[in-house]
Amino acid sequence: MLRINRTLAGSLAIFLVAGTMAPVAANASSDKKTKTDASTAQSASISVQVFNRGKAPQVIVMDGQSYTVQPQQAITIKGPAGTSVYADTAGNGYQKGDLLFKFASSLNGAKVNIN
Repeated sequence: MLRINRTLAGSLAIFLVAGTMAPVAANASSDKKTKTDASTAQSASISVQVFNRGKAPQVIVMDGQSYTVQPQQAITIKGPAGTSVYADTAGNGYQKGDLLFKFASSLNGAKVNIN
């Protein structure tokens, strides 16, 4: 009878330890996934400042969205790597519809001059 009590007590102790460890392991794995997703989202967005050096407003297009950059002014646009930015007005050295630049991680935080 003493042997059965020890076996039950040992089994109960194992279940208690396993039960307290399971939530810790579950939380650790979900935190890791959240941090990975957040860092991926941050690295996907690239920010570029576009400065118009000219005397006339310039319009640029990114993903079908038009942005007007006033003379001697800058705007900041954000997008994922690989996104193309086109001229929607002719400028000094480019025509309407010309590719101005593509978003790349090397451009993150950069200033791009147009006109």
